Amino acid sequence: MATLDGEEQYVIAHGEGFSKSACRQKLLEKQINCVLIHQLEEVIKIQPALLLLDSGLLSTFPENWRKKLPSGVLVGCEDHIDAEADFFCPRDFKSRPTLKNIELALIRSSELRTQARLQRDLTQASAANGQTDTQLAMLADISIALSAERNLATLLNRILSEGRKLACCDAASLYLVDKSDPDNPQMVFKLTQNASIECPFREVRFELNDSSIAGYVASHGTELHIPDSYAIDVAEPYQVNHQFDQQMGYRTGSILAIPMKNYNGEVIGVLQFINRTSEPGVKLDTPEAALQYAIPFDEAGMVLLRALASQSAIAIDNKMLIENIKKLFDGFVQASVAAIEQRDPTTSGHSFRVADLSLRLAEVSPHSIVPEIRDYQFTKRDLTSLRYAALLHDFGKVGVRESVLVKPKKLTSHQFEVIRYRVRLTQEFIKRRAAEQSLNMVRNGAPEEALVSILQQAEQDSMRLSEFFARIKNANEPTILPEGYFEHLREISQFPALNSEGDFQPLISESQFLALSVERGSLTEAERLEIQSHVTHTESFLRLIPWTSDLADIPDIAAAHHEKLDGSGYPKGLGATDIPLPSKIMTICDIYDALTASDRPYKPAVPKNVAFNILESEAQRGMLDGELVRLFIDAGVDKVIEGKEYQRSTAPAGDFHHHVCDFDLMEH
Repeated sequence: MATLDGEEQYVIAHGEGFSKSACRQKLLEKQINCVLIHQLEEVIKIQPALLLLDSGLLSTFPENWRKKLPSGVLVGCEDHIDAEADFFCPRDFKSRPTLKNIELALIRSSELRTQARLQRDLTQASAANGQTDTQLAMLADISIALSAERNLATLLNRILSEGRKLACCDAASLYLVDKSDPDNPQMVFKLTQNASIECPFREVRFELNDSSIAGYVASHGTELHIPDSYAIDVAEPYQVNHQFDQQMGYRTGSILAIPMKNYNGEVIGVLQFINRTSEPGVKLDTPEAALQYAIPFDEAGMVLLRALASQSAIAIDNKMLIENIKKLFDGFVQASVAAIEQRDPTTSGHSFRVADLSLRLAEVSPHSIVPEIRDYQFTKRDLTSLRYAALLHDFGKVGVRESVLVKPKKLTSHQFEVIRYRVRLTQEFIKRRAAEQSLNMVRNGAPEEALVSILQQAEQDSMRLSEFFARIKNANEPTILPEGYFEHLREISQFPALNSEGDFQPLISESQFLALSVERGSLTEAERLEIQSHVTHTESFLRLIPWTSDLADIPDIAAAHHEKLDGSGYPKGLGATDIPLPSKIMTICDIYDALTASDRPYKPAVPKNVAFNILESEAQRGMLDGELVRLFIDAGVDKVIEGKEYQRSTAPAGDFHHHVCDFDLMEH
């Protein structure tokens, strides 16, 4: 194993093929040592953590090359090569998937080496101190327990408790290193335990430097064993603040501080054990008792605690990595939803409200009288899936054209201006034609009555056009047309008008007539179907995400939020037995928020009691689950969003946007 500045470094051995890849440069930038080799003997000599094979390097190896490799060396190769490998990478070692495979392999290699080191330490400890098989088994059980623990807080408590048992010490503390701000790295005093006294604790942050024992150990990556904290040489950069001892009537004697390093050799925290006792279970609740029973740590005990620190570092690093990934993904989802909702100024916060309502309705589902709902038993995983599905249920509206999503009137602004132009042009033509006719009649000595008749007819035709335009303007609004308006539009559409080419054509084209004839809202049937397609887009986009197995049902849940129990929903027309229960829950919450949300130009917000009546009506018609609707109302699910602040849109208040979940409610 190669070393750098006295610290262990992981080496990746490779051939000429990997040397030419961009992946190698990225690894070097991360200060991971990559060594070019040409023969198997070089691998045996340097004992790398990983060996990356390409066809050229493999051709130089003997037939039984795998048996000659040092133990613990993981082998990776390009996926088109027929070789006995532990993992495979894309052809030419494509950067991103190869880096991911190498990262996972390094973690595995670190675990193997840690286990080997742990076994070696255990053997040494047993030989030096006559450890019994029971104690060795105890440490092995601890390692297994640490690997299995999923909750970080529980894991940290377990580390301190088991460490105190192993070393027979009175107290212990755990510190984590926080380098989220590279310019101001900090130590986080995360946890403490004391068997003799009850002491108040709160998480504290302080600067990572050499002034404290934990800071010194974290900065230098080396352990400190202090037989007596009151006898530290004043020349040392670190000292112990004995104010705690004075306040609590305690005495901090022997201290052992051990760095916890991850597989990259980075210090992620410090374990600090205090007051090893000469007798198990003795109380050090007075300074005198500490002076009598507290003793320095011995080598055998330190070996055990080093082994524990190594295993703890891996367990903590893995748990923090998992939690960071969860936070990262959750932040990405929140940001994505917020960005999408910026397209909907009048409905900003809709997805967040639907998520809160859905979770609350799921939480009260055990109160149902229907066995299928009562016995569903939403797990933490189920609630997480429901939350993400609710947050992302309208994600597909990014696939709806902006011209449809922001269409404020039945006609586009261009179509409306074209009609205005035709009206004005035709009016001018009528006036000009009447003037020309009048002039000719004057020249021919026509009576005055005839002139008046021509001018009056022209005025009537012009006023009729103005009336037509007023009706068109009124019909263009996204409101419900009064009875008989369709016939008026048909009459108007037949009126001849001039176009820009000087030819006569109907004042309203057939496509414009169809748009103006929309009974509710501003969208034609084709445009409404495009709005509905947001569900299909949502499912397609969500299926592109490589969900973990416990979240794999999110696309199915989100894709069914417009399905109805009677099969009249979309996009697949699923029936009651095919719609997932989380989707049925989300559908009710989606409709409720669409009804009670802020006014739209085409729909006013309705009071809660009216919204409840509509939900009950939909249930009676066999479209919504009646029991879930009853639970929603009786359990006061709607109260979960009352008084809660949701993100406001930054788009101009005057902008009109369609909300993709409103169109099922037009008939109400």
